[in-house]
Amino acid sequence: MSSIIESKAPGKILWLGGYAILEKPNIGLVTTTDNAYVTARITLLDNNEVHLSAQDLDEKYDGSINLTTGKIIPNAPQRLNLLKTSCEIASMYALSKGKNIKGLRISTKNDKQFAYALDSGKLSKSGLGASAAVTVAVVKGILTAYGMDPMENEAAHKLSQLAHSVATGKVGSGFDIAAATYGSIVYERYSPGILKDFPKAYSYNDIKKITEQHWDYKIEPLSLPRNFKVLMANFINDAAITISLVSKVNEFKAKNYDEYSKLITKINEQDELAIRYLRKLSKGSIDPEDLAKFKAAFDSARLVTKELGASAGIDIEDSEATKLIEDCKRNGALVARLPGAGGRDSIAAIAIGDKAYSKLKKFLSSKNKLKLLEV
Repeated sequence: MSSIIESKAPGKILWLGGYAILEKPNIGLVTTTDNAYVTARITLLDNNEVHLSAQDLDEKYDGSINLTTGKIIPNAPQRLNLLKTSCEIASMYALSKGKNIKGLRISTKNDKQFAYALDSGKLSKSGLGASAAVTVAVVKGILTAYGMDPMENEAAHKLSQLAHSVATGKVGSGFDIAAATYGSIVYERYSPGILKDFPKAYSYNDIKKITEQHWDYKIEPLSLPRNFKVLMANFINDAAITISLVSKVNEFKAKNYDEYSKLITKINEQDELAIRYLRKLSKGSIDPEDLAKFKAAFDSARLVTKELGASAGIDIEDSEATKLIEDCKRNGALVARLPGAGGRDSIAAIAIGDKAYSKLKKFLSSKNKLKLLEV
């Protein structure tokens, strides 16, 4: 039995790019947490057994891997399908690179920030992107266990995008996987056609072919300025279903393409402006004029996204959430929004300096319907 490999991937917050990022070549800003990770512990076994355990889901899976094809059987429980698919695709990639693959023992554990406790004692998701983080942690860990560099030829990123797409039905731009792989970034998605025709009955040769292919995503490292302090809180007993929200927007797009395109273009224009000024702010001292322009563009992008939701008949940001955001800005926040796809999942805010941060933290902590996350 091999030694245990420990691999980690962080949580994420999508500040800019919600919905617009689905359309190439639009961009988004996604930052990663520095204190919230998914950890995968991986051991290669001297047989063909596969044992998977997800502590946070209280689920286990026992199967076997075909050492010639890399296929894992039997089917896993639905909640472990992503974990199983990630293991299979990473193992197939190792096989395509001439490695003698082995059985696997893998356990995953999420840091507490990925969920919050309800009054009932049950846990609810916090919206930090656990599925993307577990995919990247497992893929990177398996490649490392086989003595490979996960970052060489963008292998960990491409394989994780592929695994997440195959397991979840090919929804989304992939910004969460990209951030879990590379950290805080400006992201432009890959062309959807790259994964669209990937075969359902795939082999390690299919894995080899798609990873050797050029993917046309663009990734630029960009972190928030050092004195930008992030606070995040969840709406207790509420949860945004991203797939449902995106589906409704897609229905609106199909029926009202011209209006959809105008709104998406407006969102991206403001996202690009905000990111342009953030780049300047991240280089050194804070220029008040650049800060004001960043804030204005950020707020404008948020409000157009709210308008998109109203046009599509969904609450990307309802009136109560708008009031909460404005109250945050009166209590220390520079900017605030419902991140990602919006809805009643979480609110994320940025304060500048310790005094504003403390004021904002006190305000959010006072709200009975919110649970403050330590991110």
